[in-house]
Order: sequence, then C-alpha cells, then structure tokens
Amino acid sequence: MAETGHRQITWDTLTCLIVDDDKFSRTFIKTALYQIGMKNTKEAASAEEAWEFINNFKIDIIFLDQQMPVKTGLEFAAELKNSANVNLRSIPIIMITVDTKEKTVLDAKALGIQEYLVKPISPLALKKRILNAFGIKQERV
Repeated sequence: MAETGHRQITWDTLTCLIVDDDKFSRTFIKTALYQIGMKNTKEAASAEEAWEFINNFKIDIIFLDQQMPVKTGLEFAAELKNSANVNLRSIPIIMITVDTKEKTVLDAKALGIQEYLVKPISPLALKKRILNAFGIKQERV
C-alpha cells in the first residue's frame, strides 16, 4: 500500500484495463503490474473492446497504447474524456507506446492523459507513473 497524507492505494483492489492491440505488449504490461501488486487486470485488443470493459466493470486506471488499428489511443482517450459520464472522464490514463513524436505527447497532455511511458517499460517506472496519475507523491524508502 502506498500512502501520503490522506491518499492511498491498495494495489490489489484496483482494477486496471490494458488497451493494446499487441498481445505480447499486453502480457508484458500485465506482468509488470503483477510485480508491483496490481493483480486485477482486464485486457482489450482494441478501443471497441475497451468500451465493453468500461461499460461492464469499474475501471480504476487505463494503460493505453497509441498505435492501434481502427482507432488510435488518442482517439479513444478523447472519447473517454468527452464522455457525458463524469466518472468515465475522471479515470486516469497512462499512455504506454513506442510513439515518441512531440505532437503525440502534447496531444496526450492536452487530452488530460496523466502520464506517458515509452516502451519498453520497467515495473518501477510504471509504479511511479501510477502513483503520479493518482496524485500521490512517492516517499523515498
């Protein structure tokens, strides 16, 4: 459990959604999440599949790839952030992608995507970004 002040994360109770068209990438992210204590993960291979999970489960955080067929990560994030449902608009999003173009990074920030990670990722970097996305300052150990 991470905690500062009044905010805390109970890692094993969070439900996260990994949205990436690449099965290997989803498995890699899922393994990294498992290593930091996040065991409740859902996987979607497309934005369309992601909506099914969002409509049927309480999702606490989304890990999103940018480069996907049919609909990009930014397009999906825009739909989510413009949703009529305020709960959906407030779900933290961490972009995990190979796309390092400045425009993509700036567009992600403009959409309110909290964190941007470039593949490949480490569990430690992921944990730090998750804490940042939830507004928790990490205490030095």
